[in-house]
Amino acid sequence: MGVKKLRSVFMRYALCLALAVFMVIAVNVGAYLFCVSIGAIYPLTSISTAIEMEKDNLRSVRQVEESEIPYPCEYVIFTKDGQYAGGSIGWEYSTAIWNTCMEGGRTRDGAYLYSVIEREEEILILRYRMTAQFGNATLRSMFPSADWLLIVSILLEILLSLIVISFIFGKYLGKKIDKLLAVVHKIEDQDLEFEIQKSRLFEVDQALDALDHMRLALRQSLEKQWYDDKMRQEQLSALAHDLKTPLTIIRGNAELLFDTSLSAEQRECAEYIENSSLQMQDYVQTLIEAAKSWDSYKPCMKKVNMDSLLQELKKRIDGLCAVKNILLRWDCGHHPSYITADHNLLIRMLTNVLSNAVEHTPQGGEITFEVEEHGNELSFLITDTGKGFSDESLKHATEEFYMGDDSRNSKSHYGIGLYVAASIAKKHNGKIILENSAVVGGAKVTIQIPY
Repeated sequence: MGVKKLRSVFMRYALCLALAVFMVIAVNVGAYLFCVSIGAIYPLTSISTAIEMEKDNLRSVRQVEESEIPYPCEYVIFTKDGQYAGGSIGWEYSTAIWNTCMEGGRTRDGAYLYSVIEREEEILILRYRMTAQFGNATLRSMFPSADWLLIVSILLEILLSLIVISFIFGKYLGKKIDKLLAVVHKIEDQDLEFEIQKSRLFEVDQALDALDHMRLALRQSLEKQWYDDKMRQEQLSALAHDLKTPLTIIRGNAELLFDTSLSAEQRECAEYIENSSLQMQDYVQTLIEAAKSWDSYKPCMKKVNMDSLLQELKKRIDGLCAVKNILLRWDCGHHPSYITADHNLLIRMLTNVLSNAVEHTPQGGEITFEVEEHGNELSFLITDTGKGFSDESLKHATEEFYMGDDSRNSKSHYGIGLYVAASIAKKHNGKIILENSAVVGGAKVTIQIPY
């Protein structure tokens, strides 16, 4: 079986439809003519002919009998002065018939035709429908016009043929299109390891060939992307391992400082150095794990004391703010006592966002940290007095390694802080919202997580 063109399919459809219409008309007209030939249907011409043939007999016969009236005519007899004298038509219709035929001189009234036969002492009027009629009285009462029944039957059968043929061809084309849709869905799901089955329909096969080229190009692109991701992960892992040594040296030297005579201020600075180096070591370990597979990393969900978590967070951020003389407004009065979350990830998430705020807040600026409770949802709001997010940053700042622009960018920022924060929020079935504060004009980051 060769490949067909869509044009030939539609021509075949049109040919089948035309053949079906011809067959419907031929069968119905043939059946109609057969019924006429056996006397089951009386066409209008045969009724008129029968009346003409019986007129002389009806004029001269002594008494008109119903058996002498041409079938399927009805009749009524009047006296010369218009009085009803009998017939198959009831007395109640006689006046209207007399007025139509004798007073008005008409032979047609509505759906009926009339034939007037003047006898010696009376007037005979025959009435018959202006259409073909069934010979059977029951059928004639159900279907007064055999012609209209023929027309309606032909139209209904043509409509039925159109529906059936369209359904068959629609199903045929649907199977071809389904092959196309199956390929599209596979590509959409990035399932690229399959062989395309031809539809044997030229236009659809052309589309399938185009999709096959796209599939191969996409597979090459994804393979390159997967390779680049793997190389990046390996580089991140190597970088993280390389950071361990200088961090260990920093921590060791900070511990050695405690063995010397230090003032209270110097000891506080040494504690910041030691705590920050420990924090950096935690980050390095997380970076190693993220390099392996951040998506597969599962948070350790436990019962977390909110007061303890917020105290730990504030202690970390106070040191960062002190370096730039930033005023930290801490409003954490409304929060639940305990939530179910990963303590370390929450600390890391909030620290990243607050560190980002410190980085982009000018010397002597202000940062506000708020905690709000709404039903079963906990919100962390961080607002700074920096330049705020640009339109581009509002869209892309949570993407991995996004470097931003001049409004919120520094040469030391490697575009991972907000990405990690957004990832941690997502792992807690939450979300992060970036906007600019309408009050202070700086950046505003809202983190919402259910608890």
